[in-house]
Amino acid sequence: MSNPSANSKKYTLWYDWLTYDLIFGIALQIGILLISVFVWHMRFPKLTFEKAAVLNMLYLTLFLPFFVGVLGLWARTSDLPVWAKFFTSVSLPVLILGIISATVLCIVPPYCSSTTNPGHYMSVDNDVDQKSFDICTELFPDYIASDSQNTSYRYYKYSSILENDFHLSLGETISEDSFKEESDRILSLDILKDASISSSKDITLIDTTLNGDLIIHVTLDNAYNRIIYSAGYNRLH
Repeated sequence: MSNPSANSKKYTLWYDWLTYDLIFGIALQIGILLISVFVWHMRFPKLTFEKAAVLNMLYLTLFLPFFVGVLGLWARTSDLPVWAKFFTSVSLPVLILGIISATVLCIVPPYCSSTTNPGHYMSVDNDVDQKSFDICTELFPDYIASDSQNTSYRYYKYSSILENDFHLSLGETISEDSFKEESDRILSLDILKDASISSSKDITLIDTTLNGDLIIHVTLDNAYNRIIYSAGYNRLH
């Protein structure tokens, strides 16, 4: 003969919002992972720490349904009625918050492409605007000179439904002859014919905007034979 109370306990344990929190919590995390890999896939993925404060809140909210489900079911199986009641009461709200957090993370992805490794020089993501990148390849040197010193390189790309950011920069100190040759090449570029050029005793600054919103900045430092190239755009959809 069946025990009604036992059946009731079994039903309560496995068929309420605590179970849904656990299942949906796992599903939300797997969903975000798959979206990050297959939708927001990037060449050099890493967290965008520039937005860490917002991301930490979103991640915490995303994991809440999973934690509430686990802790709530643990409280039930351990006969802790106060904690079981607490986790049951908050299970539905945190599940809703988790779904909202997952939706935001799909719209504003937590991943970007970023590298400071000179070995990745001029390797960019497929969604970088091709015309803008063609301008960069014309402006930037074909390769980083083997004798360059104090070399600094940075590539950054962030894409979402809301925004599209791209930045590329290179700074290097080269020999006097190489500096003169490269300076002459830069100043003779047709894409810079309408650029704003300002010069002082040792510094020449070149600024222009091309392809609508690609901001170009070049610094020629005669005193230290150093050249700094910078290009990038920030687009809102």
